[in-house]
Amino acid sequence: MENEVKQCPCGSGKHYQDCCQPFHAGQVPPDALTLMRSRYAAYALNLPDYIIKTTHPASPQYSDDYSRWAKKLSSFSQHCKFEKLEVLDFKEQRDVATVTFVAHLSQNGQDATFTEKSYFDKVNGKWMYRIGQLAEGRVPNLITTGQIKILPLAYYGNPILRKKGDPILEISEEIETLVDDMIETMDGCDGIGLAAPQVHQSIQLFIIREPTENESGEIVWGDVKVFINPVLSAFSEDKWISSEGCLSIPSIHLDVERSKEVTVDYTNLDGERVQERCSGMKARVIMHEYDHLQGVLFIDHLSAAEKEKIDPFLKRLHHRIHDGTEL
Repeated sequence: MENEVKQCPCGSGKHYQDCCQPFHAGQVPPDALTLMRSRYAAYALNLPDYIIKTTHPASPQYSDDYSRWAKKLSSFSQHCKFEKLEVLDFKEQRDVATVTFVAHLSQNGQDATFTEKSYFDKVNGKWMYRIGQLAEGRVPNLITTGQIKILPLAYYGNPILRKKGDPILEISEEIETLVDDMIETMDGCDGIGLAAPQVHQSIQLFIIREPTENESGEIVWGDVKVFINPVLSAFSEDKWISSEGCLSIPSIHLDVERSKEVTVDYTNLDGERVQERCSGMKARVIMHEYDHLQGVLFIDHLSAAEKEKIDPFLKRLHHRIHDGTEL
């Protein structure tokens, strides 16, 4: 009976039974902001099943081990005191949305407040949480001005990922806008590269954040580079193996063998044709993104035995995203 009269943890000022309880009981939230509030309330009330049910099937947080995932969520709820939810910004455009909020929390008597810019997609007509950019404390500058720019991603099983992109004949205002939107999408998803087919545009265009190595030998991801109508050549005979992942095939990282060096000819946003000889991680990222323009995925470089090993995961991912079902 207590839950029927107490205020909802989401901060709406309403009683729980008139606010988030119907969503926890199965009602579909009408928008991403309502979903975010109901998820915060679920964390506060230790309802891990609701968090799992409303997490995008392609989210990097998604796990096939529901029991372990639920225990982890429940442990977080049990060790936190949820003091206040503060919504800073909400933007929604077609099937994508962002909500920037501050979760005022404490853990073991210590302040654990954080700010998150959450990204939401519609999956089979329902809003789902996909990913979030986090910062400790109250950080209002996570809010971005203007219209929402993040684009819906194409995931494994979408036919566009297997098509060869068309050449770009003109660097138009639409191409420049697409590049801006792709940059925000890549950064919002913590990516280091993104190809146009991954955002449902079958054209010869990809972007990367240029990698450099610091004094400690760590990779630092720097400025964005734009590659239009790229052509790769002069692959080195020397190969190396390193782990790769893909925003279109989330939650999986596998070792892939590629050439250490490659030459890339491309057009930049100023319309200039450029040639570069690239090596190491930069060459790897360029080859990975170039593959997307040819309808090739990084998993295509695996051996037959490796492909067989990940096949059950790929089938589950495909069914979750495209059919809304589990195998």
